[in-house]
Amino acid sequence: MFDIRKHPLPAFIVDDNLEIIEKSQLATESFSSSTSFLQLVDQDSRTKAKKYLTPLEKEVEIELVLNTIHSPHSLYIVYAKWSKEGVAQIVCVKQDQRIAKLAGSIQKQRERLSETNFDLLDKKEELEVALTRIKKLSSPFLPITSTIGVIPLFGTLEQVLFEVNENELLYSLRNGGYDHVIIDFSGIGEVEESGPQALRSFCNMVSVIGVTPVLCGLKPSHAFNLLDLDFELNQNFDIKGSLKDAIQYYMISPLE
Repeated sequence: MFDIRKHPLPAFIVDDNLEIIEKSQLATESFSSSTSFLQLVDQDSRTKAKKYLTPLEKEVEIELVLNTIHSPHSLYIVYAKWSKEGVAQIVCVKQDQRIAKLAGSIQKQRERLSETNFDLLDKKEELEVALTRIKKLSSPFLPITSTIGVIPLFGTLEQVLFEVNENELLYSLRNGGYDHVIIDFSGIGEVEESGPQALRSFCNMVSVIGVTPVLCGLKPSHAFNLLDLDFELNQNFDIKGSLKDAIQYYMISPLE
């Protein structure tokens, strides 16, 4: 007959009231001395233990928190098998290692997510830098003569287009002694809602430093979009047809 005392795991023989009849050596070493198995079960797990550790459940496998000598709260898988005589053999398998492994797995997932977030942040910053560079290239300053310069616009007419380039453009105009700056719309596609106000603000600042802004290359769609967004075309700037027309006009009539 199998000797429960030599069981390689914490094991108990209990009656139908869960009173301990006999237990293994490892059970003696792991748990405090008690006459009832329920006394070894944590208070929060006792209702569960009473429900499932009963002769009505011939064989059962449940998770219970047990109070051990080394830890007041240790998770165990508890296996119980009842005999016809109403006696059960209960074997307890500690799950702390499984929890540690699960916690380690969760921590690794958190670290991966953190690394992913940093990678995404880096990519976002790289994209922002790239977009800023693109915007800078979308409104370069081209000197034509000692008194005439051209700003060819590309892409979408929007606030950020002027915000990115405004300081450099104004610096070039102020220190170059220019009389006119031609703002060419030939490369502009869409006009965003923020664009007209930014254009108006830029033209005002250009006028303040003594340079006359000239708009050219306006397509009918540009004009309609500007008007729809309450942009008045008769403000403090000139309007010419094409870039070629504007350059020829001011080179021939520089004092106009």
